[in-house]
Amino acid sequence: MQDYDNIHSVPAQAPPQRLSPPPIKYPMAAPQLPHTPVDNQSQVNNGNAASSPKGAQSPASQSREEQRINLLFDINVELLQEVNRLQAEGKGGAISPQQAAQLKAQGQPAVQASEDYIQCLRRVQANLAYLMPKAQPDQANPAKASQGPAHMTPPPHMPQLQDKYDRLKVLFDGWPGLDARMAASSASPKPQQSGPN
Repeated sequence: MQDYDNIHSVPAQAPPQRLSPPPIKYPMAAPQLPHTPVDNQSQVNNGNAASSPKGAQSPASQSREEQRINLLFDINVELLQEVNRLQAEGKGGAISPQQAAQLKAQGQPAVQASEDYIQCLRRVQANLAYLMPKAQPDQANPAKASQGPAHMTPPPHMPQLQDKYDRLKVLFDGWPGLDARMAASSASPKPQQSGPN
């Protein structure tokens, strides 16, 4: 009877930990990446490589990175809902003259998308371009990695996203975005050419 009591007094072991976090589901977000099973033999050969990622982050910077990713997903959900709405209204279509020409060559309608549609789609694509290296850190090239999303402002027709973009600016402190850089470079004074009047 005493052995029986000892068996029940042993603390329960924690269940085995998963090697990857459960997927976060966002409606209308980018398709989920395929899950590849982990090869146990490669874990043995690589020692602790699977459990300690390169350049381990402090808890504070890891939390900040999670906030950035979650906010970008939230923004993308709203942008994709708007893209869907605009498509339903017939405002979707080719986003460039080249794409319109391709559609026409394939015998499909070559309708040019509205500017609102293009603005939303550009932001979704830019956000995904920033997020992709985060999803595949082993394949990411740190030299080419962006410091932040290309667009740090909402589409002009979606002022309801301003609050989220303001939070994005706080999370990416000091990163103006590529759209601000392009605006600054186009606003810089250009040398005037002298010529006959």
